[in-house]
Amino acid sequence: MTADAVRITLERSPLFRHLEPAVLDRLAQRARRQHLDPGEIAFHLGDPASHFFILEEGLVKLARSNPDGQEKVVHLVRPGETFAEAVMFMDAQRYPVTAEALEPSRLVAIPNEAYRNVLLASPDACMHLLADLSMRLHSRLEDIDQLTLQQARPRVVRYLLTQAAGLLSPGDTLQLPAPKHVVASRLSMTPETLSRILHELSSAGFIQVRQRDIIVNDPDGLRRHD
Repeated sequence: MTADAVRITLERSPLFRHLEPAVLDRLAQRARRQHLDPGEIAFHLGDPASHFFILEEGLVKLARSNPDGQEKVVHLVRPGETFAEAVMFMDAQRYPVTAEALEPSRLVAIPNEAYRNVLLASPDACMHLLADLSMRLHSRLEDIDQLTLQQARPRVVRYLLTQAAGLLSPGDTLQLPAPKHVVASRLSMTPETLSRILHELSSAGFIQVRQRDIIVNDPDGLRRHD
């Protein structure tokens, strides 16, 4: 039953949905499910990288720390996303980040060796992987542009707007995907700076802040600060 459930998860991922049924069955048999409680680590920076992952449910933080212990959140993984797959092509196959669950989370771990064998046998699978990695590279370049070229306030506004599932209307509610200190790290600012900017946007009447819920009173006004 577990292999059947894992197969369904694989079918929904862009890296697997184009594979032949027999190939999916073999990968599902090799994959394993992993449950993490909040604060539990899937892998540490520098650990040998033998698997990559699909997040089925929950929220996972990918982060690095400097020698002083300051943490930089690189990415917040949402359900349906894969992560750590690029490591299988590195000379030194070690995880470049630490993966920590922020909520109760369920992962599917796929052995790198099993997926590499699929790629060796299927040029089509290689092209789909390259397309996926290229889109992620483009997304990371946009992140770099925002973090290095934008001031803090437009950065926060842009982030809030990206949390909307569709077109925002007055009164719609957004939810920050993680605690504010984690979001602040993701945006390369201090928690105090994030709180100040949210307070300014609230005082201007654009939003209301209720813990992690952000009620958008004036979507057009908020967009003008993007």
